[in-house]
Amino acid sequence: MLEDLSISWSRWFILILLIVGIFMLVGFIIKVIERNTRTGGYFSQPIIKYLRKLRILLEPFGLGIIAMTFALINPVIHGSLILISLALAYIPLRNYFTGHLLLLNDAFSEGERIKVNSNEGVIDKIDRLGLTLQIKEGVRFINYTSLINDGFTKVEGERLEGINFLQIVPPEEMKDKSLGRLKDRLFACPYIDWFYPPEIKVVDQPNQQIAYKARLRVRQDQHLKHLIQLLEDWGYQCRPIL
Repeated sequence: MLEDLSISWSRWFILILLIVGIFMLVGFIIKVIERNTRTGGYFSQPIIKYLRKLRILLEPFGLGIIAMTFALINPVIHGSLILISLALAYIPLRNYFTGHLLLLNDAFSEGERIKVNSNEGVIDKIDRLGLTLQIKEGVRFINYTSLINDGFTKVEGERLEGINFLQIVPPEEMKDKSLGRLKDRLFACPYIDWFYPPEIKVVDQPNQQIAYKARLRVRQDQHLKHLIQLLEDWGYQCRPIL
């Protein structure tokens, strides 16, 4: 009866290629939408949001299918190996699957501010086993199991003093007007306070020209004019807005 359930190695490898291909395709579509600033109106952000959630679900689901089908190649030997591996890797696997459930929560995205126990900071990086929280004292890694056990609070509506709003318009002759290119340039900017990561969105213009609205905080008040000058040196038109 076990032999009837078994599959061949060739089918197993084809299944792996199919799952990896779907996972990479979803990631490629997300990058294309992010890079294409002309679709950055009302519809691109919800599409990206749901595609990212789909990709979060695809990874553990795909790994589970690969593990089950691996066991079916030789149910006795491979099934035993899977059970032993699950027992040995119980803690990191619990972290992994807990993390993927948490990542479906909109509070968990890079740049969001959360509070865990007495540590309040900005999510700097999200990994498979935990997240890196940028706090005043430095950087702290928090695994997802600890996050569930200790609980967390999403911080909103606090510390908004010193926030600046800028309208940034790339000229028609600029070759790369994409949002990604602007973010890459700002990433190396010394004037921005990265404890409060900037938010940059595409705004609709009546003449169909690309324009961005940036919400950011500079390290010192005098840095704002230096930032505007730097953007103008890069070729952008930039002005403060309310």
